[in-house]
Amino acid sequence: MGEFWHIEREVGNVAVVVFDTKEKEVNVLSAKVLHELNDILDSFQGDHGLEGVVFISGKKDFIVGADIHEINAMRTIEEATLGSRQMQAVLQKITDLRVPTVAAINGQALGGGFELALACSWRVATNDPRTKVGLPEIQLGLIPGAGGTQRLSRLIGLQGALDLIITGKKVGGKKAEKSGLVDATVPPQSLREYAVKLVHKKRPARSRLPDLSPGKLAADLPKWATEGNPIGRKLMQKKAREMVDDKTKGFYPAAYKALEAVFEGHELSLAKGLELEATLFGQLAVTRESHSLVHLFHATTSLKKHRYKDAGRERFGTSKVGSIGLIGAGFMGAGITTVAIERGITVRLADPNKDSVGRALKHSRDYFQKKLDRRRIKPFELTQKLAHLSPGLNTKGLGHVDIVIEAVFEDLRLKQSLLKQIEELNGEDYIFASNTSALPISKIASQAKHPERVIGMHFFSPVEKMPLLEVVITDATADWVTARTVELGQELGKQVIVVKDGPGFYTTRALSFFLNEAALVLAEGAPIEQIDEALTDFGFPVGPITLIDEVGIDVGMHVLETISSAFPDRLVMPQSLAPIADSGRLGRKNNKGFYLYEAGKKGRADSGVYELLGLEPDSAKVGEDEILERCLLVFVNESVRCLEEGILANAYDGDVGAVFGLGFPPFWGGPFKYIDHVGASGVVARLRELEGRHGSRFKPSPLLIKHADSQQRFFPEEA
Repeated sequence: MGEFWHIEREVGNVAVVVFDTKEKEVNVLSAKVLHELNDILDSFQGDHGLEGVVFISGKKDFIVGADIHEINAMRTIEEATLGSRQMQAVLQKITDLRVPTVAAINGQALGGGFELALACSWRVATNDPRTKVGLPEIQLGLIPGAGGTQRLSRLIGLQGALDLIITGKKVGGKKAEKSGLVDATVPPQSLREYAVKLVHKKRPARSRLPDLSPGKLAADLPKWATEGNPIGRKLMQKKAREMVDDKTKGFYPAAYKALEAVFEGHELSLAKGLELEATLFGQLAVTRESHSLVHLFHATTSLKKHRYKDAGRERFGTSKVGSIGLIGAGFMGAGITTVAIERGITVRLADPNKDSVGRALKHSRDYFQKKLDRRRIKPFELTQKLAHLSPGLNTKGLGHVDIVIEAVFEDLRLKQSLLKQIEELNGEDYIFASNTSALPISKIASQAKHPERVIGMHFFSPVEKMPLLEVVITDATADWVTARTVELGQELGKQVIVVKDGPGFYTTRALSFFLNEAALVLAEGAPIEQIDEALTDFGFPVGPITLIDEVGIDVGMHVLETISSAFPDRLVMPQSLAPIADSGRLGRKNNKGFYLYEAGKKGRADSGVYELLGLEPDSAKVGEDEILERCLLVFVNESVRCLEEGILANAYDGDVGAVFGLGFPPFWGGPFKYIDHVGASGVVARLRELEGRHGSRFKPSPLLIKHADSQQRFFPEEA
């Protein structure tokens, strides 16, 4: 028995190779693991009585991938290329065995784990909902480097392979069987027995010609007409590149390398294709984009091990939040409700306006109806999910829920009044969470009987799509309250960061400086489109002026006023914004903002805005580079101030919040990783130059200066 693998023998001399890394929760393919597997495969070569080999896991998942830490430690193209070639060589030994091999998959088989399965003669998966196969390396700025780009296209065709590799999606057992990724699906309890039997089954020959039998020709001929000849493949490659251009805007080199590996490799022998894959993998492993995406992977993984867990377990054991009360049936309330009932949490929705309640119910029904129309859920599931929603016109039904979330308008007195009502209704374990984006939680809790049970849950719009939840705690908030709230957020499928209370917390505060700087640039005469393009060219999904329209000009003004009052020396709103707000412009929601809208679609910038500002737009007044530098660095600097002041617990949380809540480009890794990429000393020098021209809002944070002087990184372990 080895350190990672052990061999069991079945009747008929079938070797069942069990992968079980004792000291880890999941199986990953590290250098040590592969070395031990290599020795096992070599021993099989001399075993003349061997009839077949089954690879199976001793854990709940098959293999979740290669060791990311080892990949991230590779510092040169040559080192990364060699690592890929070594892994390919081990898996090729599976293919080269003289006996049939079977991958018996239960749970997740991802990345290198699925590449091992692809090297086998057969693949069988369980029908357990947890079972997924896929090649998600693209999400780390990489391509599969252990044969996946070559074997997958030869197994299911170019189009199917590209769909899996470029999206990084995970496919369930039944769907995997239908698409040819696995050969069969069975119940978990039958997996091993079925896999052993497969060893003795003869594999049918695969033909590259279309199947001319009735019922097959219509489906097979179009695929053969494109993938089966060089001209068709070239056309496919051209279309695929256009799609990648549209989706990635050229920011993610891994998508282009994936196209090259799959299409160019398809024209080569498998051996030459593997060489190409390794070369391309090596080039990607040392890129800034890959390092940034791996950094975000580590950052989001760290969130799952939140520091408040023990307090929650002490009070509630392992019980999960089963019910929530939701006050406010507006857009945010409806979104939170929908996400909760989708995950089986009972929601008691309260709003005195019956029309608002009706719209919220319709919002949820429409959301699940779309899923039903796309065959992502079954009819009974739609009914089942909606049954978790109980609407009402007052708060009386909220007396026996685990957590009450208010999602009403940003009015301090209203929120305090609702808190008082909940205190009178609930028992000793109630939690009152405010979905506020800027009001300090301490002010909401200032008149509370139990301020330790008051917390912030700052969701982002639209709730169904935005992955971040910012949990806001005060000095009084009890650890068990934080634990319970974080666990609810994770149950809702959110990336949850915990921040300290303060004006705008972290995300709203940093975003306010960003948006305000864009407004100042606009007041100086820069055209609206130029400002937005400067930031989208850097990688933000939308520009700051467009974002103000999306948020709502009235809401944006309210938030800017709140943050400005807290930091009057550093955030000074341009006076010229007042006429825009007074003109009745609300942005997209009333089709009247900085841009023109028709049927909900954004058009060109509205020239009437310039008239209200009393200026003539001129792209020469502020250069695009300066627009980017001013908006970006004021954002980055304020993020560092939040860490310095203890609003943020660590730099990881700051990057997660910026990327998943505010649209900071993932391929830069977030504001703190950005500083590490370009160097703190360079950022400080640029801020000081801007401070000299534009004032104290660009004064570098003392913590940033400290990092610059000591040449310290925010993530030294990733250096």
